[in-house]
Amino acid sequence: IYMETKLNNDEAQKIVDFALQHGILNLDDVQNQLNKKRKKELLAQHAYKIWQGSDSRYRTYIDDSTKPSGRKLIVKTSEEDLTNFLVSYYEDQDQKSLYRNFSLEKIYPQWLEYKSLHTTAQNSIRRINNDWNKYYLNTDIIHVPLQNLNKLTLDTWAHKLIQKHSMTKKKYYNSTIIMRQSLDYAVDLGIIESNPFSLISIDGKKLFQKVKKKPDYTQVFLTNEIKPLAQMAWEDFFHSNRLVHKLAPLAILFQFQTGLRIGELCAVRYEDLESDNSIHIQRMFRYETNEIVEHTKTDCGDRIIPLTDLAMKYIQLAKEFQVKQGITTSYIFSINEAPLSPRSVSYLYKKYCDQMDVIRKSSHKTRKTFISALLDGKVNLNTVREIAGHADERTTLGCYCYDRNNELEKKNLITRALAV
Repeated sequence: IYMETKLNNDEAQKIVDFALQHGILNLDDVQNQLNKKRKKELLAQHAYKIWQGSDSRYRTYIDDSTKPSGRKLIVKTSEEDLTNFLVSYYEDQDQKSLYRNFSLEKIYPQWLEYKSLHTTAQNSIRRINNDWNKYYLNTDIIHVPLQNLNKLTLDTWAHKLIQKHSMTKKKYYNSTIIMRQSLDYAVDLGIIESNPFSLISIDGKKLFQKVKKKPDYTQVFLTNEIKPLAQMAWEDFFHSNRLVHKLAPLAILFQFQTGLRIGELCAVRYEDLESDNSIHIQRMFRYETNEIVEHTKTDCGDRIIPLTDLAMKYIQLAKEFQVKQGITTSYIFSINEAPLSPRSVSYLYKKYCDQMDVIRKSSHKTRKTFISALLDGKVNLNTVREIAGHADERTTLGCYCYDRNNELEKKNLITRALAV
């Protein structure tokens, strides 16, 4: 009796599993059969005759548009060598045919997955996806085959991108990471021979929007703001009964003495303290994933910071509080086994700024205040760069150097400087 049975995927998989378990089916035999079938399919593409010459070697032709005859002679010692060459050749041709219409739209998901394997900073991946949705999605450029993306096409695209979105140099660089690195990835895959985007040149002085440096008073805590802020932090630490994270005020005071990034501040442990009254910054709290990672933002972020007497005092007060409350933790400013919450620190900054009736300034402004104070104190620039965890002193001077004086203090300083 013959019965025609239509099997779904699950049923077919059960039959295959049963055959494998009982020795009815051998995977090596199956693979060999698949290889033979694939080889036969590839050789079926070959339109030229294969023959053996008088020297016993085997010959055939393959297409070659660079030759006057449109074909190229291939000679191999044996027929097996020749057929193996042809199989590899047509496999390569099939791959090139597959890639012929490969566009940025198709390669982007693959490249993003590849890039994700090389970073733990999920915030960067999230920003890249946002840039894809903003600058690439629903545009014509992502449908152009990668092999057709030449210098002229990309040059036109890049300049239109800058003009349409009034880009600064930084915004342009960040937004074109997708194009630049996707094409690098395409080179690695063999889809294209070189990255044409590397040939693009932008006259930044004429095209990029100029970035006006924000007023100093918005970027640092002024000298007349630090004392009242410190008093409020002391008041909260010693007397506030409503504060959940009781050591957050001490953490803020400690940040003014060390210039730590907020993620580093929340992750500092007692084991990081060195015998010479310094602290080794080597990990950070990542707010995107709510976890501690055993590295800093950059390689230069792994650094040793000298601790002032005040900084040591804040650590001692934190330890005494934890002991008194019976808290066991490895984190200096934590009230439990978990690291200090960045939100608790951010909340206090908002609260203190509101109470002083000044614009709200974040913990990053404290970092800028710390660095500006060191520069004002004539600490060597390279030392400041190292303590800040910067790779380049241009970052230190260009992005973290601000005047901490109010307008009256500035005027008095200028007057004294110009006095005859």
